[in-house]
Amino acid sequence: MNKKVSIIMGIYNCEKTLDDAINSILNQTYNNWELIMCDDGSTDNTYQIAYQYAESDKRIKLIKNEKNLGLAKTLNKCLEISTGEYIMRHDGDDIMVKDRIEKQVKFMNDYNCDACGSGAYLFDENGVWGIRQPPMFPTRKCMVMSAPFIHPTVIMKKEILLQVGGYSDNELTRQRHEDYDLWIKFFENHFVLRNIQEPLIYYREDRNAYNRRKKKFRITETKARLDACKRLDIPYSQRILALKPLIAMMIPNSIMRYYHRRKVKIKGEINNGQNT
Repeated sequence: MNKKVSIIMGIYNCEKTLDDAINSILNQTYNNWELIMCDDGSTDNTYQIAYQYAESDKRIKLIKNEKNLGLAKTLNKCLEISTGEYIMRHDGDDIMVKDRIEKQVKFMNDYNCDACGSGAYLFDENGVWGIRQPPMFPTRKCMVMSAPFIHPTVIMKKEILLQVGGYSDNELTRQRHEDYDLWIKFFENHFVLRNIQEPLIYYREDRNAYNRRKKKFRITETKARLDACKRLDIPYSQRILALKPLIAMMIPNSIMRYYHRRKVKIKGEINNGQNT
């Protein structure tokens, strides 16, 4: 039960949120962890803030890229010096609930998972506005339209991450799809993937961010999904659904905003659920 967890974080220009992210780790009910942060060429005070924490707690390690290398290379550098049996993701602008590590380590042991994610509270400067919850038993078919995990909620066996060569560094992953490519490799290797059916992090996301996704991002997302369909041998009859990002470009923002909001449990529903 008391296996060591290596938390890997690529940090970049997150001086306003990094304190909360690190403190949520320091306040965990599970203590056998190490935090490995790699500053990816920040131009604000991110590195200085991280350095102060590394100086005050021997469980925290800090390394630095001389220039911005992107998240895939940055996380791989953290992985190289990790010493835990489990690798856990976290970001410099998100917050863990206090028993996140304890619950995920127990779940990994109880269900013999290779990787385990969870749900997430969605929040912005105005507070929590929704919940996103991936299915407990994700299958490769989910890659056509979504993903099996919310990336910063995931804990993985280090051995499987090394088995697939860590995060891939290529044209696709350099365009914010490093996690999506990793999930493809997990499915290709038939790893056991599960999601705890409750939120274990506060995931910082602007409630209107979906409307601001640029055309280039939607095109890249479509390419990624079509690549997943090919690599995972998804039936041709289902591959048409991979074109959703392109279709979204032609739909008015007001309709897309409504669709996106209905995908998550919205704030009013959260409050009602907590009152029952």
